[in-house]
Amino acid sequence: MTSNYMRVKVNISSKAVRFLSLDDLGLSYLSEVPANNTSDGVSTTTPSSDTSELDANDWVLPLVRSARDLGFAGVILSGPPGTGKSWHAQQLAVSLTGDWENVRSVQFHPSYQYDDFVFGYQADSRGIYQPTAKEFARACSDAAAQVESKKLVVLVIDEISRSDVIRVFGEALTYLEMDKRGIRFRTANGEYLEVPENLFIIGTMNPWDKGVDELDAALERRFAQIDLLPDPDTLTKILLKNGSQQPFLDRLVGFFNNLQKEDNERVRLGHAYFLKCKDEETAQLIWQLRLHPTLRRACSLDISTLKRLETAWKIVVASDENANSSQTNVSSTNVP
Repeated sequence: MTSNYMRVKVNISSKAVRFLSLDDLGLSYLSEVPANNTSDGVSTTTPSSDTSELDANDWVLPLVRSARDLGFAGVILSGPPGTGKSWHAQQLAVSLTGDWENVRSVQFHPSYQYDDFVFGYQADSRGIYQPTAKEFARACSDAAAQVESKKLVVLVIDEISRSDVIRVFGEALTYLEMDKRGIRFRTANGEYLEVPENLFIIGTMNPWDKGVDELDAALERRFAQIDLLPDPDTLTKILLKNGSQQPFLDRLVGFFNNLQKEDNERVRLGHAYFLKCKDEETAQLIWQLRLHPTLRRACSLDISTLKRLETAWKIVVASDENANSSQTNVSSTNVP
């Protein structure tokens, strides 16, 4: 049988091979990026305050400390949008460490990968790609330097469920276990790493995100979970601080409480949606620009609920006299 293909021997001259540098490609500016750059999606900016703003009676902080004492690798703050999870995570972190310098932050997203979190390859000034420690490896290194002083380093992972967390952590997931802390292991990039005992993780998660259903049991087992729910008392404090008058305040808190009773759990929005709310005028702007679009999306398959919420909101932003009249009319329609 005769082959239809003919083998051809090709000799490539060394003169035909050219090594390109970053300068040749017009990318020399990459060599000027500082070591703590944020090109991998990591925010290294710390708040200007050097102390936590948590209330002295904050109920979450004792639970977080208990979770650490019980041997959890970290905690996940879970709750609907607007419950202050991200803010709480940062404040808890500085309360635990006592120093913003020992707080690291990163946000997961659908395209986030192992190479962005543990070790990845990054070009040096010569254009040669070298293994580069990313945020988790850097946090481990920072914590290892403070093991003897027993200072805690906290890594905050915002939106932890927005990525494939098992792929992002890789083999490091095994060594989050407290009984495996300090054990040296080889990463997928061939580098060695160990997770110090003084590294703690605080994650945030919206339970209605699609990725939550795909969270691996191994990850969940290593983390304690604390639910942060919409809080009418917190909303009341926000409105009082903003100078809201009592009739308006009562109507808005009433609307907020009714949201939490809805069968459609996606409309149970948190108190942070009303941070800038003061009176009927500001409330209507918040409704138009933020609240109504969110409720409309949550009720895309539940139009009757949306219509009912729209009617209830009209009472919130009506004048005191009109609000009382509207409430009377609504009540009278329910009388048999």
